Amino acid sequence: MRSALTLLSVTLIVLAQTVVVNRLPFGALSDGGPGPDLAVAAIVAIALTTSPAAAAGWGFGMGLALDVLPPADHAIGRYTLVLCLAGYLVALVHRNTGAPGAVSGRTSRWFAVGVVLVTSAGVGLAYAGLGLFVGDPGTGPADIAVTTVVGSALTLLVSPLVTLPLLWLRELMVDHEFATVQGPMSPRGW
Repeated sequence: MRSALTLLSVTLIVLAQTVVVNRLPFGALSDGGPGPDLAVAAIVAIALTTSPAAAAGWGFGMGLALDVLPPADHAIGRYTLVLCLAGYLVALVHRNTGAPGAVSGRTSRWFAVGVVLVTSAGVGLAYAGLGLFVGDPGTGPADIAVTTVVGSALTLLVSPLVTLPLLWLRELMVDHEFATVQGPMSPRGW
């Protein structure tokens, strides 16, 4: 049930990002300016409640969907790579540091919002760095700084509307990992 609700939520978030948020004018930069990144806010909620491999898979799926759906104006795979790495790293650091909610219990809401801010800045810098690496003409130092700061601030503003409800849903519906595994089998069972 948890995976089905997460899939439905992620689908709605990706559609809201592509249909509504990406089409709004956010500033006077050459590409329309940075806007809030709902996918980053969602991947943080998922990464705080799952394993690093599963968070990387969710990040890969969301990134690929955002790379292919219009109005994508960049090379396919850039956002996929960045979101996949973001989900993996957030879940890995969260699980291995003993942060609030890492082992058991609920994740602090303030902690989740702080992770959204840090992850959003990291995703913005990684996306811009990848753009510099592949020779994207619209990535100058001033554009990178403004895009990262403004995009992170706007993502932080929408995080209570995306991260907190998704985090609450995922913590409410607890699925055990590998729930279909039946346990040890005898050699004759094969």
